[in-house]
Amino acid sequence: MLVTDSHRNTAIVIRNDGRDVTLVPMAGGRLSALHLKFGEFRAAWSELAQPLPEALSAFLDHVATWGASQEVKRGLDRLVARDRQMAGTLF
Repeated sequence: MLVTDSHRNTAIVIRNDGRDVTLVPMAGGRLSALHLKFGEFRAAWSELAQPLPEALSAFLDHVATWGASQEVKRGLDRLVARDRQMAGTLF
């Protein structure tokens, strides 16, 4: 899921278990994860309509250039794998 906050910051959610949310805000330089309680997340962030594959591509390009924490890399890799699996079941 791609989200934005009131300051127009964009982030991608890499984990949401209904209690805790882990997201990766797009920022200059190395990307790192932000951990929030679900209520805090819902109060501050809202979903964007941009397609996930395009957002993933932009985040992965940024990671390739600037780097990211291991947690972010693993989270993005899981999203890519899940997206491929879901697309594969459509055909």
